Amino acid sequence: MPDHYVEQEMCPIALASHLLGDKWIPIIIRDIALFDRRTFNDLLKNNLEKISSGSLTSRLQRLVHLEMLEVTSDDTHSQKRIYSLTESGIGFVPVVFKMASWTAEFRNPSPVVVAMSQPYIDGDADAIDFFLKTIRDIHIHKTTVPEPLWWKS
Repeated sequence: MPDHYVEQEMCPIALASHLLGDKWIPIIIRDIALFDRRTFNDLLKNNLEKISSGSLTSRLQRLVHLEMLEVTSDDTHSQKRIYSLTESGIGFVPVVFKMASWTAEFRNPSPVVVAMSQPYIDGDADAIDFFLKTIRDIHIHKTTVPEPLWWKS
């Protein structure tokens, strides 16, 4: 089904499902936003869910196509690419937090990770606003270099 048809004819939930209905997309957004894994190798080697290189390649291409990520060259290596969240990608981060909130309430995810991200899972508006502002500074404005787990409470 062509994307132009999807954009014009589907309800918003069906459209989101069509565009993003893939287990890897929220995980890739998580890894980029929360863990600052912004190169292909960093995403591939540090992904706890063990995404394959082919799956990662296709999902990164999809996210760039959807304008949720932008890719730039790294000045230190001619073949290295840096993935950054766009406004659209940043706008998806609260959806990822809502997914985490749902599973924390109704399923049994890792208690260590739940504890680490509790303010975001609980929907703490101030914590989420700070997170999104900082993500914009890192990815859009490029005025902040994140420390590991800077967002952890």
